[in-house]
Amino acid sequence: LLNGDSITCTGEPLSEQVARLNPEAPDGQVIYTVANPYKPTGGLRVLGGNLSPEFSAVLKLAGVEGGLEDNIFMGKARVFNSESDLLQTLENQPGVFENNDMVIVRYEGPSGAPGMPEMLDSTSRITTLCREKGIVVGLMTDARFSGGSVGLVIGHVGPEAALGGPLALVEDGDEVVVDLNTNELNCTELSDPGTLKTRKSSWERVVEDNGGTHPSIGIVDSRLLNRMRRTAVSAVFGAGMHPDRVLWVKNLREPVKTDFVPSNKYRAGSGKAF
Repeated sequence: LLNGDSITCTGEPLSEQVARLNPEAPDGQVIYTVANPYKPTGGLRVLGGNLSPEFSAVLKLAGVEGGLEDNIFMGKARVFNSESDLLQTLENQPGVFENNDMVIVRYEGPSGAPGMPEMLDSTSRITTLCREKGIVVGLMTDARFSGGSVGLVIGHVGPEAALGGPLALVEDGDEVVVDLNTNELNCTELSDPGTLKTRKSSWERVVEDNGGTHPSIGIVDSRLLNRMRRTAVSAVFGAGMHPDRVLWVKNLREPVKTDFVPSNKYRAGSGKAF
């Protein structure tokens, strides 16, 4: 649905521009009405649960080719701490993947990667593998995935692993449940408070021993990437850069006037800045 009050680049509300075009009414064949939609649910699902407490995880339901029984997927976690590790395994050991595996690619979020890269290569290879072997292998990540990806692909999981999100605590063999009846993404083992506490403490010790970051996080070699890592906000807030992570980009900020005066070195003394 579009907000008709939104102001467009012309300075007019969107509703006025549309009304001026005098569009035909929905025909129910190509364009459908809200009262009688093409499908009762959309092609995207946003998931919560103990793996996505920010309720940020996104599943493109329209691209799922199988693996759901009564709108539920139950599988075994196969954990990779980078996309490159997954690609290497897919290249050299594709036979290790089994039906109902849930591949987890972590430390690739806005801060961890940094920059939240797209998992197009990974999803494409997994799709090919599944079709060749007649199996279902899902993929879950704190990074992004392509709009053209198909399969049981879940991205934007947050908080991301680099910041100690639940995704960082999943281990190989854990049971992962995707329930589209409740829109939840859960790891059964992390539902146990004792297990959650033990794994969280272990992860924090590794981070402390490594100087404040997890060793699986890659080294950034540019000022821009370093700034992205230090200031990245969660995917649920746009995965952009902000000097204070706790602030959302929509927070109002007062403009500050400075003494800066533009100048044009090619028109020195002319008083013209441009």
